[in-house]
Amino acid sequence: MRSGKILVVGATGRVGGAAVERLLDAGFEVRALVRSPEKGERLRSLGAEVAVGDATTPETLGPAVRGCSGVFSALAAGPGRGGAETVEYQGNLNLLSAARSAGTGRFVYSSVHLADHPLAQRVGAFREKARFEKELLAAQDVSSTVLRPTIFMETLDMMLQGPVAFVPGRQRRPVSFIAARDVARAAVGSFQANLLGRYELAGPETVTFDDAFERLARGRGKGIRVFHVPLIAMHLYGRTSRYARELANMMAFFDAVGFAADPSALRDTFGVPALSIEQWASQGRHPGKD
Repeated sequence: MRSGKILVVGATGRVGGAAVERLLDAGFEVRALVRSPEKGERLRSLGAEVAVGDATTPETLGPAVRGCSGVFSALAAGPGRGGAETVEYQGNLNLLSAARSAGTGRFVYSSVHLADHPLAQRVGAFREKARFEKELLAAQDVSSTVLRPTIFMETLDMMLQGPVAFVPGRQRRPVSFIAARDVARAAVGSFQANLLGRYELAGPETVTFDDAFERLARGRGKGIRVFHVPLIAMHLYGRTSRYARELANMMAFFDAVGFAADPSALRDTFGVPALSIEQWASQGRHPGKD
């Protein structure tokens, strides 16, 4: 598949925003689904067509997917959106149903590494992504690809407050990091080479969070001190905040299991020369946001 129109869902996020750019660069037409016209201004300026709708509102998806030869979903439940089941599972299920009804036969989904690990089921986003993966891969009339990236390098910025990085838990187990733009490159490769199935994606480095911040500091030429917040404190805060509770459960999972993955699929199967943390840091932040 070298041409055609791709509907990008989650187009204002890190991976989706980068995917819009990479798909356009690769010669695809792009339609970006946004929840309000204002959110689509930057995407429109890049050359994307903008459709207003919401994956959690099924009646808006028919017009959005009509005429598209493929769908890329980077849909995620962030702060201010509905819960993981509403967005990550039902929203993507609505999108899959609309694609099948429109005869759109290609669907690429950005999930998460270890989504179906038994200990990950306390993390709502992981659990609901794993549920949708099963639905997608079981769909006989859709050619599907599931991308399972590890921790986004952009997450490191979210932990920073000035020169201090606040890391929940001890986090002594190795984890792998990946730049959002490299996940977007893998998505484009999925369409171009018709790569089907499920792939774990990781950048070239598997390190601890402390090591990751050392690399980030070197890349930016700035000192960073790491402060580990006890997980019990995160869990207490999570009693009053659904987002904090989700974050606490996720970091507890990393603390217990780690989050390491083999980088070979991204390099060898997708041909992506993945960025290291220092390279990513020195190149600046991607313009997309959560």
